[in-house]
Amino acid sequence: MSLELLLIRHGEVPGIDPPRFRGRQDLALTDLGKVQAHAMGEWVRDRFNVSAIYASPLSRCIDTARAIGAPLALKVQASMDLTDADYGRWTGLTDPEAAARDPEPFRAWKHDPGINPPPDGETLRQVEVRVVGALHAIQRHHASGSVVLVTHDAIIRVLILHVLQAPLTHYASLRQDPTAVNRIEVRADGGYRIALLNSTAHLARAA
Repeated sequence: MSLELLLIRHGEVPGIDPPRFRGRQDLALTDLGKVQAHAMGEWVRDRFNVSAIYASPLSRCIDTARAIGAPLALKVQASMDLTDADYGRWTGLTDPEAAARDPEPFRAWKHDPGINPPPDGETLRQVEVRVVGALHAIQRHHASGSVVLVTHDAIIRVLILHVLQAPLTHYASLRQDPTAVNRIEVRADGGYRIALLNSTAHLARAA
């Protein structure tokens, strides 16, 4: 069996609707987020032979990852390289608030977040370097089976663009819902194939 990667976004937290630059704030799952995580955990356990679980160290990802790991007696391995983007002084702000505070940097970030960072924050190119490094390290440690990465929407979107060899300017074109599951197959030649994208089929059982 070849290696497959399950990229999973954490459950709902405050600041998703309406959206804010959550970044590295350590936000707890809402009650709905806990329900989503439980439903996603059951769905993943029923369909995949999970051999390892990695997660951003922020509690919303750790708690979501534990929904998969606990029944399987798998320990969640925290990876700082999977943590959310650093949005600098926009952390906690909505888009309109960030635009009002820093009009020119905000316009530049919207135009090309790959090279234009939020003030005191990361560019998406910097994010890409660290998360792709984490991805390659995981691939070196796991030759086959299903490996789970529980992380943030920004991180997943950057990884998907990397897999597609698409520019980071397409970042805003991808959607990632709370506890969405993305399945990436690692091919024998080292390339990738996306087999599932932003799936929330498990949430039908949480309704």
